[in-house]
Amino acid sequence: MTHQTAALLDAFASLPVEEKRAFADEILRRALPFDSGPLADEEIEAASAALFESLD
Repeated sequence: MTHQTAALLDAFASLPVEEKRAFADEILRRALPFDSGPLADEEIEAASAALFESLD
């Protein structure tokens, strides 16, 4: 990770929650389409477990 990227992440961490959401939305909008390739079953299982835990 470059120094510039680390600085952006540090600045992001200091934003209020609503600004973080707006920033993340814009980053994702600009990054799409993005193909990370197929997910392994273990990755899907871990993501599912984390999602269900956050909903509980």
